[in-house]
Amino acid sequence: MIRAIGIYHIGIPVDDLERAERFYTEILGMKVAGRIGEAGARISRLKCGDADVVLFQRPHPLTRNSLKEDGIAHQAFEIAPESFDDAVEFLKKQGYYHEGPVARASGRAVYFFDSEGNYQQLHAAR
Repeated sequence: MIRAIGIYHIGIPVDDLERAERFYTEILGMKVAGRIGEAGARISRLKCGDADVVLFQRPHPLTRNSLKEDGIAHQAFEIAPESFDDAVEFLKKQGYYHEGPVARASGRAVYFFDSEGNYQQLHAAR
């Protein structure tokens, strides 16, 4: 058995790297840590707390039906419980479709699509 000891990074495919960077920095508050590559193979590394989120330019655009095609694949980002209601309101004001809030045993969650059509979650622990 291989014993994984942590998450190295989360990779998120995007259609438009600059638009995605704006979403993840302006909407979710991440910081750009670096960029590499030429057209067709471009990558942006963002910091989310101590973790890395890597945006990579996908070769073919994502369709809005991808959630039905791919199931419930998503990334979940932890936020402070006291900021949860404000975060939900912010998603609404920014025009991002969302589902929830949903009460979970672990806390509250809201689901939404990012600027590139990827399904995402914000989670606030109890």
